[in-house]
Amino acid sequence: MSETGKSEATERLDVLFDQSKSSGQGASISDIVEAVLGYPADEEITELVSMAMEDSERMSSEDIADGIIKLQEWRDVQS
Repeated sequence: MSETGKSEATERLDVLFDQSKSSGQGASISDIVEAVLGYPADEEITELVSMAMEDSERMSSEDIADGIIKLQEWRDVQS
């Protein structure tokens, strides 16, 4: 993904986190993945991201977006 695409993904994720904070509800993993990728998350990528985030400490929006993008790129290469 281009740097512009990564920047846009991070911006979408920040919007989601702001909305979640305002509503007092956390964002689901599938919502986070969808915000980053720009399309609905399938079960496999959602599970991979969930496992990765379980073992992670506090991460920035940029780090989360970058990790999800890298997981998706890896999946694309594997298929």
